[in-house]
Amino acid sequence: MSVSAAPLLLAASMAITLPALASETCSQLPDALQTIPVNHISQNSELSSLDSKLDFYLKPCLAPVTEQNKKAICANGKLVAEQALRVVARLDQAGSRNPFLANAKIRSYAIGANLLERMKQLRTNGTCL
Repeated sequence: MSVSAAPLLLAASMAITLPALASETCSQLPDALQTIPVNHISQNSELSSLDSKLDFYLKPCLAPVTEQNKKAICANGKLVAEQALRVVARLDQAGSRNPFLANAKIRSYAIGANLLERMKQLRTNGTCL
């Protein structure tokens, strides 16, 4: 039985350690997550894992703004949304060459788009200047 190196490489690259603070603080996506190879994703578990990693960084930026998190949300919210949407765009682009990704659904797209809209509102209402 032979094992293809591509899935192993993808699995290794997706084994990104998520810092404990990211779950509580709106912080930028790590470089490894921003540049993760997506062309060879061919299983739901791989796509779900990537979606969960993006979600991990997006969700804290959608938390209600408090004095404790205002600086992080205002400084990083828009950037986090843009970074996550770039990864989703790469998945979409890879769909032209990868039939599995051609119709892939990823919830991080909607969350990232909502975060971008929220950041516009926070700037408009003066919360984030």
